[in-house]
Amino acid sequence: MTPVARLDPLLWLVMIGSVGLLLPHLPLAVVGMVAASLVWRRLHEVRDWPLPHRGLLTLFAILGGAYVLFHFHGFWGRDAGVTLLIVAAGLKLLETRDERDQYGVLLLSFFLLVSVLLFDQAIWIFLLVGLLFWLLVGAWIGVSQPVSPPIGVRMRHGGTLLLTGLPFALILFALFPRPPGGLWGVQQPGGAAQTGLSEQMRPGDFDQLGRNPAPALRARFEGEVIPPEARYWRVHVMSRLDPDDPEGWVADPSAGTPRIEVDEDSLIDYEVTLEPSGGRILPSLPAATETPADTRLDANLLVQRPRPVDDRLRYSLQSALEYRLDADGLPDSIRARNLRTADLNPLLADLADEWRDLPPTDRVAAALAHFRDNDFHYTLSPGRRESPDRADAFLFETRAGYCTDYADAFTRLMRAAGVPARVVTGYQGGELSDGYLVVRQSDAHAWSEVWLDGRGWQRVDPTAVIAPERIEAGVAASMADDPSLPASVRRDDSDWGRRAQMLFERLDNRWNQYVLGYDGRIQLDLFAGMGIAGMPPLALALLALVLAVVAWIGVLWALARRAERRAAGSLTDYLWQRLQDRLGRLGIEREARESEQAFLERAARALPREADDFRRIGNQLQSSRYARRATRRQEALLQTRLKNLLRRLWLPRRMSGRRD
Repeated sequence: MTPVARLDPLLWLVMIGSVGLLLPHLPLAVVGMVAASLVWRRLHEVRDWPLPHRGLLTLFAILGGAYVLFHFHGFWGRDAGVTLLIVAAGLKLLETRDERDQYGVLLLSFFLLVSVLLFDQAIWIFLLVGLLFWLLVGAWIGVSQPVSPPIGVRMRHGGTLLLTGLPFALILFALFPRPPGGLWGVQQPGGAAQTGLSEQMRPGDFDQLGRNPAPALRARFEGEVIPPEARYWRVHVMSRLDPDDPEGWVADPSAGTPRIEVDEDSLIDYEVTLEPSGGRILPSLPAATETPADTRLDANLLVQRPRPVDDRLRYSLQSALEYRLDADGLPDSIRARNLRTADLNPLLADLADEWRDLPPTDRVAAALAHFRDNDFHYTLSPGRRESPDRADAFLFETRAGYCTDYADAFTRLMRAAGVPARVVTGYQGGELSDGYLVVRQSDAHAWSEVWLDGRGWQRVDPTAVIAPERIEAGVAASMADDPSLPASVRRDDSDWGRRAQMLFERLDNRWNQYVLGYDGRIQLDLFAGMGIAGMPPLALALLALVLAVVAWIGVLWALARRAERRAAGSLTDYLWQRLQDRLGRLGIEREARESEQAFLERAARALPREADDFRRIGNQLQSSRYARRATRRQEALLQTRLKNLLRRLWLPRRMSGRRD
């Protein structure tokens, strides 16, 4: 049997690492196929299993291509293309029979590593891909040599190659003109949608969200950050009772355009970075007056998007904090929908009936007073009762609940009292960190809106009556003594886990904002600071290329100097060799059998201005060469004098050249 070349061990690591990072994004059948290819290849190298015949490989290739075509309905697109690439890589492993074939595996591995970043660009993924890329360069060095160097040598040379090109890449990244928008057009970290706000709400639905410290969004304001009582991030408006469970609520479908009046003096501009949610609504502060280009504002002041938010998304908004919505009246159908009670909770209905003769604003005040005066508690663990009249049980028995309980009960009270009301869900609050307002999943919140004649829809948050600290300082402050609140949600800066979490979030946010989100706007700010903001794009491109080439040459020069120093053996010998080279360029060549003292004496006569320096260095060199043990202080002094003399011999020559 003809011996088959073993895959380079570094190439094995790269293949396993890149395939492992892509596994979550591959169909199950392809996962099994590539795993079988890896195992078969390994058994071939370890136990001499025969590789499949080329005809069988051709059949596997046809079947793999047919599966990709059937599964993705085509070969185009990211998912289909990467899956096809994985199939090709698995088959190539089973085809590799000599060292030349390993170059094909190397090339496929480069593409596999790049494809990982099409799915996820989180900083830890980027670092892992960078490490695998380093291993791949080391594998390439080993495969390309007749006798493969040791792995340590290859990794050192591979790291040198990568560092050589790094300044070139960084300068082009920062300065090369780019169109509007950063890397946000491709998949971003967290490609799978996280659990967030649902389009349905039942009492208890937010309990798990209240325990989740993961960021939901980050906001950066132009100017001062708005106060806590204005931080209501609108996501769903619910005026309909769930037909399958009238104790629950269902989000209204998107329809119409808002009938709104805004106070121009309350306008604010801000930018939001939204984590994957799976929904089509972009959280916003009401009332949004300017929205992203591919969105629309519906009649409920929700910013609607045509596609789900399955990837991190950054967008800019303008909102008016003071506004009136539907102040000129409600259509009969909408009024009827916002008064429906489903004939549940008789005790609640009896209580609300006592307020029917009051003006609408007094009915609202009476309901809030009922919460305030009857020993209600705000908690994540209210001990719920499963009954057909859960609002009655909450109002008159347990008197303990989360924001969903209070919003649900208050809205039902208002409807029973004859005031149109609805539930709104979203986020409330946020925590300032690194210049951004970080809104977490634990900040998920539900509140109510009531419609008042001449004023339109007005926000009423019963939670603010029971636990005002929840609105002013967040969930952690409102339930500081509640043992059900996880430590990860508590804002205890003395906790090391909390500090580590905040540090990682700041690092992740800076990576997302300034690397993945590096767009034309941020680049223009950089250009303004450099004084080149007015240059045309072609001139900027040429400048970027010139600077990148200069930086690349500088790195090569530094590496060459480093190699010379390593070859010299010590810093003193390296500086001494440089001095001889410098003097040689000035026409003072050292003769073949000339001693160091004689050479320096001749240099002192040729350059009288530096004569004293030459003689001091000669004396110190002689002491260093022939002393039993030169002290560190003596070595450091000799090195300093050599550096100073080299600098003086370079500067006068440069200046004289300019004068000439």
